[in-house]
Amino acid sequence: MAFPEYLTADILSRLPAKSLVRFSSVRKEWKALIRDPHFISQHLNLNIAKEDQSGRLLVKYRCNVTRKNVISLLLHGTNGYMLSKLEIPSSVIDSHHSKLVGSSNGLLCFAHDKSAHLWSPMILLWNPAIREFSVLPDSVIDSVNDDDNVQVRGVAHGFGHHPLIDDYKVVRIVSLSCFGNAWIRAEVYSQKMDCWQEVNTFHFEIYEHSCTALNGLLYWIAYGRGGREFIVSFDMCDDVFGELQLPDLSFLETPMCTKLAELKQSLYLIVYNFSGRQREIYVWKMIEHDAEVFWKREWTIGPLLGIERPLGCGLYGEIYMESRKGELVLYNPSSEEAKHIPICGLRCSLEVHFYVESLVSTKGQHEVLQETNKRIM
Repeated sequence: MAFPEYLTADILSRLPAKSLVRFSSVRKEWKALIRDPHFISQHLNLNIAKEDQSGRLLVKYRCNVTRKNVISLLLHGTNGYMLSKLEIPSSVIDSHHSKLVGSSNGLLCFAHDKSAHLWSPMILLWNPAIREFSVLPDSVIDSVNDDDNVQVRGVAHGFGHHPLIDDYKVVRIVSLSCFGNAWIRAEVYSQKMDCWQEVNTFHFEIYEHSCTALNGLLYWIAYGRGGREFIVSFDMCDDVFGELQLPDLSFLETPMCTKLAELKQSLYLIVYNFSGRQREIYVWKMIEHDAEVFWKREWTIGPLLGIERPLGCGLYGEIYMESRKGELVLYNPSSEEAKHIPICGLRCSLEVHFYVESLVSTKGQHEVLQETNKRIM
């Protein structure tokens, strides 16, 4: 007696993505099922809702022996925390110069640092769970550059997903100069359309190149004319840049670094001193009310010894930090307890990204539809 289709789908949706990929060669019906958009969404939502959060943090660092970038999943076992290394497809991703732009619903976006200041950088999407990757098409800004005097001063990226339009987008912000004049241009890649499009922007310089994706928006720390520091936002639905003010930091007497982070669907600002042996860390939460933005200071941490810099916020309110020995530190602001996870990484090379295993394809939807039509024919 065969199971009803809905029951089969429900059972399969609770299995790991790697198992489902193996099962796709067993029956044609299962292969078609795991490529169905509704099943992919069901599988993703169940993984996001799981109480067991082990394997939900990606740790990227540069190995102090090989000097290559390493990406691992942080797992929580019976004997404590451990790292499970992901096998990066070396034929496509340069492990020496690759930059992990961001992670969204199981997709990882990479850009090559070696070519970041060139007109033709390589950017790709990779889903390690299903071992699929796609190299993005050439950028628009590259194709319209005809002036040899124009120099690229810097490039920043962002990657995320907008749930309302169900589209994954990559943003590329290029800082340019020519004979003393400086300006920026920006372009956005849509996975649905599988193409780049240049978008309007205003004058700013990205200060902290790491990007935070939250609720369909991307955020960077930037500064404008006169050195004024603020937050640049990008709405992935309307492809529009915006500006948010930072909290008043005038009470801080020593020079500070700023970093954005996500915690429980809210945007957080982490501020810390970069000089001296001790680190003092201040954490603010952004609150939106009646179309206005307010900042509430949540924690004041430290002074702490042996800490190089904070990296971000965890799923349960912990603060991820990097020690001066290149270790990953999980700090609990409530109990003031710190857990050190040994990592053989170079100093200032650690990054943390949220991750969830999924069946989401790296290909544009029109490519998936074409493959589906071929199978039907």
